[in-house]
Amino acid sequence: MQPFKKIVVVAIDTLNVDHLGCYGYRVPKTPTTPFLDRLAANGARFNAHYATDVPTPPSYTAFLYGVRGIRNGIVGFNNRVSEFRCPSPSLAACFAERGYRTGMISNLLNIGRWYAAGFQDITVPGLRFQGGAAEDVTDDALRWLRHHGDGDFLLFVHYWDPHVPYFGRSRPEYRAMFPPDPYKAAAPDMRYFEANELLRKIYENKHRVNGDPLEPEKNLACYDANIRYTDDQISRLYGALEEAGLAEDTLVVVTSDHGEAFGEYGFFDHWSAYRNISQLPLILHGRGISRQVFDSYTQNVDVMPTLLELAGLDTPGNLCGRTLVPLLAGQADSVRDLAVTNTDATVIQRMLVKDGYALMRTFSRPIWDHIREFELFDLRKDPDQLHDIAAEEEARTKAMRLELEDWTAQTLQGMPDPLQLSLFRGGCGIWGWALNHLEPADLAEARRRYPELNAHTPIAW
Repeated sequence: MQPFKKIVVVAIDTLNVDHLGCYGYRVPKTPTTPFLDRLAANGARFNAHYATDVPTPPSYTAFLYGVRGIRNGIVGFNNRVSEFRCPSPSLAACFAERGYRTGMISNLLNIGRWYAAGFQDITVPGLRFQGGAAEDVTDDALRWLRHHGDGDFLLFVHYWDPHVPYFGRSRPEYRAMFPPDPYKAAAPDMRYFEANELLRKIYENKHRVNGDPLEPEKNLACYDANIRYTDDQISRLYGALEEAGLAEDTLVVVTSDHGEAFGEYGFFDHWSAYRNISQLPLILHGRGISRQVFDSYTQNVDVMPTLLELAGLDTPGNLCGRTLVPLLAGQADSVRDLAVTNTDATVIQRMLVKDGYALMRTFSRPIWDHIREFELFDLRKDPDQLHDIAAEEEARTKAMRLELEDWTAQTLQGMPDPLQLSLFRGGCGIWGWALNHLEPADLAEARRRYPELNAHTPIAW
């Protein structure tokens, strides 16, 4: 395979893998991702791709450096700049050092300067974190390509539109394409909220503040409308590559940082490490990449060494990622036999996925009273992770607990575990925002029941 000299990485924030047609989504009559489906049909699709860390800050840090959060120090919103520790160069720096022009269309640097490392040109859509609509992002990307598309380049293009607020980001013409009625049968039930008054109040007030409806089917419809809008804008970006004669020589990578929840297992937004948050889409399309579907485990840190090898560049040492080129070349059936995801977003969790089972280790779970410290789920029968089978599968649970302990020790290599540091601090800073959705009497009750919440002061987002 000839090395790629032109690479476009498309990152769609908050894109739940279950909402792409190429991954089997069939709920609405209108396709959510017709363009991405065509891209996947003519490229490589990875069906068991997981983030090493969620949500946004740790996921993109791991992606852009090829190093897991428990090794680079960033595991959530609560980490300080001084805690970022990564001796290896970033993905962009590796390309820039070899003469590639590197561009970023994203506002990630608003939350951490390390995201910008190695990017020579940075455009911040909307001039704020989570700002800019998909049309603006595509316009910025096309403007950059007009200046730098003729040379060797790496361009990172970041879309935010599936992210909350669902209704506030949606456009009327796209909402008309996705009416809520077809979602009623597929929408999760709200039993965990009905049984937990504090959780219900946070959910209801959070949605009211965002301007989103309370009914999950209405949120799902708006969410899909935003995905379709983004898909159309990515199609416009690729169409411009074709018009400029660049598409044939360009490697296009499509992925996300995390998924989204709409009430499943008592969660909304992306505040956990369960599969609907941790599993990501990954599509590679370009000259020499044959039509393939891979069911073996991969993780977001694997993308960096894969792109470097596909470009014919050296890979730095000390990466956690493993190149996927042997899979693409038909020289291997797998590069991993398991996947591990961490989160520090209200709950503090570590998930081990292996052989179709997911073991959840929850270190801290204020308010989510139904969660146990260790849970086991059969993802083939229960992909939404609603039925904990740890008690029924004692032997498997014990074996996976031991494997997770061994994996953690080997991966940390004697370093402290950042999740434990977050636990010591009282959990993720998102709690300050979540507690802001409680009335004073409810806030006092939450702090009485869950003393760890006293570490957080309610703040407006």
